[in-house]
Amino acid sequence: MNATPVENPTIPPRSTVGYLAMQWSTDGGWAYGSGALIDDRHVLTCSHNLIDALTDPLPRGQATQVFFYRAYNQARPADPPPSGARVSAGYFNVNFRNGQDAWDVGVCLLAAPVQVPPPFAYFQPTVTGEEIVGENVKLTGYPGPHRGRMYEDVDPVDGVHIDTNTLIYTHDTWGGNSGSPVWTYDTDHDRVLQHGIHVSRQPMELRRAVLVTRPVLSWIQYACGQPAPAGGGFTLIGL
Repeated sequence: MNATPVENPTIPPRSTVGYLAMQWSTDGGWAYGSGALIDDRHVLTCSHNLIDALTDPLPRGQATQVFFYRAYNQARPADPPPSGARVSAGYFNVNFRNGQDAWDVGVCLLAAPVQVPPPFAYFQPTVTGEEIVGENVKLTGYPGPHRGRMYEDVDPVDGVHIDTNTLIYTHDTWGGNSGSPVWTYDTDHDRVLQHGIHVSRQPMELRRAVLVTRPVLSWIQYACGQPAPAGGGFTLIGL
């Protein structure tokens, strides 16, 4: 893939893509990723933006606080950047935690609804199968080297493996972009369909996303149905 910078992130659906900042428990430093609003309170991302798998090398850690920056598009001036929307809960998948990369899907609950100026479109997680093979999909998010600037790629889908919730791109993507939505636009019904979540973590694993299968969609819906945790901090919850 050849990523190109997004010049105007206010154009839908890019206005509902956001930069995620996660403070990590191992050293107190900040890590960064991507996510997409699927309603005014929930950000769809990947589990490894929230917690390390038990099969990852030591030291393993987890997020202790998280902020979301809708339509962010500048080199970040500080760690973390100012004016982020506070995330009150992060939901990670327990299968991912136990070492199953096929379940690297996560949801962030914002402490307050995000107001998005119209026109806008939330991403709609959509059960996807073999019909997507050969179709061009878009990948919108924040490559690590660009420190907060939004980029977008277009690439045909090379294959899917439904049993392992896997979507494979035709060409390598870029690292440091975990949690970005993989999407198409349904012109007939004016909808933004999210087919996957970009999860590639290793240099030799830059063609993979978690495919939104029926079990993955059910997990997303279950996470979004959880009650908001009490208190004013950040709560990490495995489901």
